[in-house]
Amino acid sequence: MKPESRLLSSLDPFQKEAALQREGTLCLIAGAGSGKTSTVTSRIALALEEGAWNPSKTAAIAFSNQAALSLRSRLSCMTEKKIRVSTFHSLAFSQLRRLWSLFALSPFPSLMGDRDSLLLLKRSSPSLSAPRLLSAIKWAKSSLVSPDEFGKACAYFSFSLPSGFKEAWERYERLKSEKGAIDFDDIFLLLLRILKSSREARRMVSRSFESVTVDEYQDVSAAQHAVLKFWTSGAESVCVVGDLAQTIYSFAGSSSWFLEHAKGDFPPPYRQINLASNYRSARQIIRWANSVLAPSSKKYVRLRPALKSKGSVSKESFSDFSSLAKRAAELAQTMEEGKSVAILARSRRDLEALKKELSSRFVPFSDSDRPREGGVLLSTIHAAKGLEWDRVILVIGTEKVESSEEERRILFVACTRAKERLDILFTPSGQNLSRFLPFSLSKDL
Repeated sequence: MKPESRLLSSLDPFQKEAALQREGTLCLIAGAGSGKTSTVTSRIALALEEGAWNPSKTAAIAFSNQAALSLRSRLSCMTEKKIRVSTFHSLAFSQLRRLWSLFALSPFPSLMGDRDSLLLLKRSSPSLSAPRLLSAIKWAKSSLVSPDEFGKACAYFSFSLPSGFKEAWERYERLKSEKGAIDFDDIFLLLLRILKSSREARRMVSRSFESVTVDEYQDVSAAQHAVLKFWTSGAESVCVVGDLAQTIYSFAGSSSWFLEHAKGDFPPPYRQINLASNYRSARQIIRWANSVLAPSSKKYVRLRPALKSKGSVSKESFSDFSSLAKRAAELAQTMEEGKSVAILARSRRDLEALKKELSSRFVPFSDSDRPREGGVLLSTIHAAKGLEWDRVILVIGTEKVESSEEERRILFVACTRAKERLDILFTPSGQNLSRFLPFSLSKDL
C-alpha cells in the first residue's frame, strides 16, 4: 500500500488537506477534539516516507513531556524514520549547552528548579511572597520584559505588585550569578543573547532545521517565539498548530498573538486550515461549549459535532462551596463501571475540599500530582488541558479573576474535556466562571 493511502485513510477532508501541505508555512487552527495529533503525525510521517523531508533536520516541538511522548509514540507506529521530538525547553537547553561550549568563555551554569528559586527568593527578600515574586519574574522573562520595564508592563496589563519588587528581582539575579546558576526561564534569554551576538551561532542554528512543527502554538511566549524565529530561519516548511479558544496560560507569559499573526513570520507561501469537527464530545456538550464562547467578540473556531451521540449536560447552583463539594462526591459515587470520570476545579484549594468529601464517602480517587490509581481523577482545569474523560464533573467555586476573556476560555477548555456527560456545579458570583454559563441552550447553537 502506498504511504499516502496508508497514512491518510482515516483522516477527514480538512485533515487530509493539512497533511498534504509540504512547503511554506501551515497555520493549523485545531479546535478541541478535532484530531490535531493524528493530522500532524500523519503529515510528518508521510513527508518522511516519501522522502520530502530529511529526518535528521526535521523537528516536532511540544510544550510538555507528556505531549512530546504522545507525538513520539504516534510517529513510531507510522514510520521507522526517526526525527527529533522535544519540548521547547529541552530543545532550547540542549542547544544552549552546545553553543555555550563553542562561544562562551565561562563554565556552563547549573540549572535551578523552581524549588531552588523559591528558596533563593525567600533568602533575598524575606518580607515578600516568594511564590508571587517567582510568578512575576517568570512572566517578565517569558515576555522579554526587563526589571526596568516591568513597572510600565504592570500598568499596561493591570498587574499589581508590592513595592520593592524591582529590587527583589535584582537581588535574586545577583545571588544566582554568585552561585553560577540559571533558572528555567533564563534558558531562552541566554540562547537569544548568543544568537543575536554571534553570526556563526546563527549560521549553525539555521542549518539545523529544514522542517519544524510546533504544537500548542497559542501557548507560545515572546521569548519562545523569538527563539523559534532563529530556529526556522533556514527552514523550508513550518507548521504551527493551536486554538485561540484554548489560550489559558497568559499568566505565564503565553500569548495567542503569535498564532493569530503567524503570516509573515515563517517561510512563504502561507496557508491557514481550520479543523472544526469535534470527534471527542457528544452533541449536547459541543453545543454547550460553543454557547460559552458565543458572546465573545473574539474570532474563535466554532466546533462542529462529528459524533451522533447526544450526550448530556446538567447544571446545578449552590449557595456555598461546602454544599457543592458534597454534591460532587455524590455524583462521583454513581460512576458507571468501565467509564472514566474526572472532577475538575479552578484551584487546588477547591480540590482539597473535594478530597475530604470523597474520602468521607470512601470514593476511590487520585489526583494529577500522583500516578493515577484508578477511580475518580481530581485535577485543576489547567492541568486537564489536552486530556479527556467519559464524564466530567466541573466544580466552579469563587475565584478572583483578572482577565474575563481568559476565564471564558478556561470554562470552554473544561467543558470540552467531557466525552459523554458533563455535570456543572457552581456557586453564583460576579467573580467566577459561573458568569459565563449560558442560562439555556438555543436550538441554533
